Amino acid sequence: MEKSPELEAVFRRVWRVFGEGSLDALSNMVSDHDDVLFILSDDVNWIAGSDNLMRVMAGRSNRMGIERVELDRVQAHEIGDFGWTAAVVTVSRSDGGSVTFRSTMVFVMEDGAWKVVQVHTSVAVPSEETYGYELAEGLKALTDSLSASSAEAIAEIAGVSGMVALMFTDIEDSTRLGQQRGDSVWSQDVQSHFDAVSNVVEGNDGQVIKTLGDGTMAAFPTARNAADAAMGIERMGTDIELRVRIGIHTGEAISVGGDYDGLAVAKAARITSAATGGEILVSSATRELISRFDYEFDTERVAELKGLDGTHRMYPLIWDDTP
Repeated sequence: MEKSPELEAVFRRVWRVFGEGSLDALSNMVSDHDDVLFILSDDVNWIAGSDNLMRVMAGRSNRMGIERVELDRVQAHEIGDFGWTAAVVTVSRSDGGSVTFRSTMVFVMEDGAWKVVQVHTSVAVPSEETYGYELAEGLKALTDSLSASSAEAIAEIAGVSGMVALMFTDIEDSTRLGQQRGDSVWSQDVQSHFDAVSNVVEGNDGQVIKTLGDGTMAAFPTARNAADAAMGIERMGTDIELRVRIGIHTGEAISVGGDYDGLAVAKAARITSAATGGEILVSSATRELISRFDYEFDTERVAELKGLDGTHRMYPLIWDDTP
């Protein structure tokens, strides 16, 4: 695979002739294969066939009243007779408005010329809006409230190895449940939940580090301890009609030099926010540590976690109502 200045020039020309409304010229740059595909942000815009693609492009060009098309962050690569491009595209309209979106195109070499076989455009949406991976308010308050004594407790659990399994729990729809049950009853329900969580955690050699709102944070010496506790909490939740989302990450709590490192805490909290009610979601590190034991996992998820670099692999830990 290598960068392709030639394909970049073709890509830029595609957008230029679209902006100019030169649809005859554009049609010469699109493959006439029946499997040509045009995908837009709207879920109904999954358009196959070059004739259909050109019809849609013509309609959009006419309706938008395009004044100018600008490309940013353009990339183009090729390998053999196959190539792909990407850019951030801003279309300015004659009415003074504009729209910015991401565009990718796939090309193949046909009769000595690059031809478009797939177009994909989408409007960028923050990950937390799409996946719900932003920290829930309860979890955010919980992590914000961690103190030096919390760090010391985690460090003690980690011991000389510096490794610790961290688990967060959060009750789904707690605001609605509190309104339905009333403040007094709900307060008692949450305290009973905390007491039960503490019993399960301690029964698996862990320690509850902090409780706040309707969430808890606990630390365990091993990933297996944390997984067993999480399953116990989920089974307990079904008995009192609560759906609890749980996230687990296993990592270094103590960095080189003996200082406390909060990165593992942040990742565990983010993973919890990515879980749904009644689900235990674990990091790839946790899965690797417990996979040799009798645990089962659902389909892998890969996503960005806000505030953490790169993408992260997460796995739903399968549990049922049977201890």
